[in-house]
Amino acid sequence: MEWIIIILLIITIFLSTYLFLISKELKRMAIFLKNKRETSSNQLMNQEISNKDLSRIIKEINVLLQKNRENKIIYEKKNEAMKKMMTNISHDLRTPLTSALGYINLINTGSLEQDEKQHYLKVIEERLKRLEELIHSFFFFSKVVSNHSAPTLEEVNLIAVLEESIAHFYEDFKENNRKIIFNTCSSKIKIFSNKEMLIRVFDNLIGNAFKHGVGNLEVTVENKEDLMITFTNAIVYSNLDIEHIFDEFYTIDISRTKENTGLGLAIAKEFIENLNGSICAKKEKNELKMAIVLSK
Repeated sequence: MEWIIIILLIITIFLSTYLFLISKELKRMAIFLKNKRETSSNQLMNQEISNKDLSRIIKEINVLLQKNRENKIIYEKKNEAMKKMMTNISHDLRTPLTSALGYINLINTGSLEQDEKQHYLKVIEERLKRLEELIHSFFFFSKVVSNHSAPTLEEVNLIAVLEESIAHFYEDFKENNRKIIFNTCSSKIKIFSNKEMLIRVFDNLIGNAFKHGVGNLEVTVENKEDLMITFTNAIVYSNLDIEHIFDEFYTIDISRTKENTGLGLAIAKEFIENLNGSICAKKEKNELKMAIVLSK
C-alpha cells in the first residue's frame, strides 16, 4: 500500500512541476507577444519546453509573425510607391496647368498682335488638352486596377485591330521620318477577346515606342500554338530597368520632359492579364522588344 502512495506522490509532483512549467511557458509566450506588438523586432518565438500542443501553437504563431512581416514590407513598398505616385501626379498636372496660366497672363497683360494671341491661344488649348489627357489617364488607371470583373469577350480579327492602332500612329511616325513595319503571314486571325482592351494595349505599346524609341518600329505577328505579337524598336536609354518597366508610374524620363505618366505599360499589362494572356519585355544592347502572348 505504501508503494502505491509513493508512486501517486511522485506522479503528483511530476504533474505539478509539468503544469508549473507549462504555465511559465504560456506566460513567457504572452510577454513575447506583448513585446512583439509594442516593438518592431523581427524575432520569432522559440520553444523552451517539450510539448506537442505548444509546438503547434508556436509554429502557427511564427507563421503569422512571418506573414505579418511580409505584409509590412509590402505595405512599406506600396506606401513609398504611393508617395512617389502623388509627387508624379502633382508634377504632371501642375506642368501643363502652370504653362497655360502663364500664357493666359501674357495675353491679358501684354500688348500682343492678333496673330500672336492666336498662337498663344493654340498653345493654351494644347496644354489644356494635355491636362485633360492626364486626368483621364489617372482615373482610367484607377478604374482598371479596381475593376475585378471578367471582360466581355467576342470574336475579334486581331490583324484588323493591330492595323487600326498602327494607322492611328502612322502620321506621327512619318513626320519624324520613321516607319511602322508590320509583319504578318495572314490578313485575318480570329480570336475571342475584347476589342477595346486590345486597342488600348496596342496604342499604349506603339505610343511608348514613338515617345521613347528611335528609328522604325517593327510589329510582328506569329501564329503558332499561341499567338505572339512583338513590338521591337531601338532605344537610347542605357539605364532602362526591365524588371520594373511594367510598374505603375515607372518612367525612365526622370525629368518627365516627355510628359510620360508611366501608366501606359502598366495598363497594357493589366489588360493583357485580364484577357488571360501574358506580356514581357526584353532588352538587348540598344533594342527593346515587347512580346504579347494570347491564347487562340
